[in-house]
Amino acid sequence: MDKKHIDISVLNEISQAISHLTPDAALRFLSEKVMKVTRAACTLFLTQHEKSNQMAPFVTTYADSEHESFEQSEVFLKECFKYYIKYHETSSSITNSCVEPAISDFNYRFYAWPVILAGKPIAMLVVAGFPDSEEISSETKSFIETISPFMGSLFDNQRLENEMIHKNSRLSALYEISQQTESAIDFRNVYSALSKVARSFIIFDAYQLYFLSHDGTLLEAKSNEPGSESLPKTIKIGEGPIGLAAKKCEPQLAYMGEFNSVLILPIEVSGKLIGVFAIASHKAYAYRNEDVIGLQIIASHIASIDMMFKDLLSLKGFTERILDSMHSGVLIFDKEGRVSYANPEIKLMMRMNFPDSPDGWSPITSEEKLPGELNDLMVYALKNNLTIENRKLRIKLPGATFRDLEVNAFPFRSDETGAMLGTACFIKDITQLSAMEEQLRRADKLSAIGMLAAGIAHEIRNPLTGMKMITQLLESEYDEDDLDKREPLGIIQKEINRLEGIVGNLLDFAKPGKFKIVEICLKKVLDDCHALIKNQLRKQNIAYSLECASDQARIKGDPDQIKQVFINIMTNAIQAQSNGGKLAVKIYKREDLLITEFRDSGLGIAQDKMRNIFNPFMTTKEDGTGLGLSMAQRIVEEHGGRIEVQSEVGEGSTFGVCLPLKSDFYIAFSNQSETQGK
Repeated sequence: MDKKHIDISVLNEISQAISHLTPDAALRFLSEKVMKVTRAACTLFLTQHEKSNQMAPFVTTYADSEHESFEQSEVFLKECFKYYIKYHETSSSITNSCVEPAISDFNYRFYAWPVILAGKPIAMLVVAGFPDSEEISSETKSFIETISPFMGSLFDNQRLENEMIHKNSRLSALYEISQQTESAIDFRNVYSALSKVARSFIIFDAYQLYFLSHDGTLLEAKSNEPGSESLPKTIKIGEGPIGLAAKKCEPQLAYMGEFNSVLILPIEVSGKLIGVFAIASHKAYAYRNEDVIGLQIIASHIASIDMMFKDLLSLKGFTERILDSMHSGVLIFDKEGRVSYANPEIKLMMRMNFPDSPDGWSPITSEEKLPGELNDLMVYALKNNLTIENRKLRIKLPGATFRDLEVNAFPFRSDETGAMLGTACFIKDITQLSAMEEQLRRADKLSAIGMLAAGIAHEIRNPLTGMKMITQLLESEYDEDDLDKREPLGIIQKEINRLEGIVGNLLDFAKPGKFKIVEICLKKVLDDCHALIKNQLRKQNIAYSLECASDQARIKGDPDQIKQVFINIMTNAIQAQSNGGKLAVKIYKREDLLITEFRDSGLGIAQDKMRNIFNPFMTTKEDGTGLGLSMAQRIVEEHGGRIEVQSEVGEGSTFGVCLPLKSDFYIAFSNQSETQGK
């Protein structure tokens, strides 16, 4: 392959990819490029295993599935380690030149490059060529030598990033470890094992293992082995032979009921009494000291495991309570990509009960999927063990409208071996935050456009007035029967009037209105609006309905301004429905807001246009100015409220005008009016 061709086409693509991808994704991308450029069977980015004399694959890419096995060979990884050590031994004169390691027992042709950072090898890039492949050209080797330092930097960045992620993932890792321990340890089996070991020392008919209660006043039985039911389940400290042995912390030999010999052994861990082990027999026995000591050691080990298990359960419960209380949705996947934990928020958000499936839910294999692009993102993160930071998605959640989500996912590994434990994913609904940010951006934009519109409108209005006067004078000079000359002048005057209307809209848009703050009955305002548009509704065969729980749906504000908002939205709803349909209006209270909801069955608004509908001059109508919704938004915001929009193409739109029942803006406008009056 021509070196210049590589430099121009591939290196440009690589530089762009590195700047946009996370370190682990960029490292995989470079490995795939090396494989394609060399036409190899696979490439391996190997790092030194922390606790054994062999290399460990960090990134592996394959040309096809039939070559996915050889890198697992311990022989192969150990032979690679020998070459890696040679690089270290010659670190003073090392270069990133290619070598051909003599690796035995494999039907591949190998090439290796040391990955150098700050003058020292930190990894090894191995290319496995097909058996019948041509030798890699010097130009291609030179290309790989050029990009291998970038791979070293990316690996180091990933290592630093993993350290940072590890500090932030303690809760997730601890939860996963505690859950795995809970599933791995079945104490019925542990207690059964204790019985078998004890029987290898002595012969007995029943045994019982007691642990101290939380308040330290009782001994509580743990075993349910046959015969143990003859021994008491709960004993007070100091009562009877078993309670006395616990109080004195000394072995006791006693007679109890049907048993002629009961050996009672206190169990201590780190010098602290945690329980008692009792062995009972119907026959009388004289126990040897070595039997007693052996049984005490075994029982102490069992007790230590029990205490550790209790601590893990306590830690698991503590971690669960923290994760349960989070407002973000949390999914924790095991190393197989199955959900091992889902907090209540994610279940509510996705309307799914993740861990209920017998085999565990997985976005890769389960039939039920997460909505839209979110499932694809989870599959990508799990399959590649990649970190995802602050990825924003807009998806339609079950039973809801489109929502804005922020997704973070990161894998967590074992501190000792580096093995994958699983992946933690945090999903946050940022719809309201995004709406607020969009509102702030829109306010800045509207302010700038308003100032520009005011200047333009004033500059245009004066020439229009002059043109209108001249047109009227010219028109008066011709007889009414002289249609050939009067008709063009009439057209000019009509267009001037239209331009004056647009200029008036611009000035209205640019200047904040003067509010008259009075109590408004929203139902009455809607009745007035309906009276104005009912002919349009009848003409287009649109069914109108109004639902209002009470005439007490009142706010304070300017009724004329609010009427302008309602008329604008209702007119848009009518124009979105060509023939037939419905316009349903509903007034209801939500927290400290009074919502007036307009729901139509029109064409709907495409998602890519939703963010722009309140922008000035945004219109799809041939004779529209694109200022209607912008002015409506401005009026509502000046009343301390907001407009919410939900829409889907083919199903219609819903506009919700949210106005506060109580707001500080009344005081602000009242003070402003007083100042203007003075």
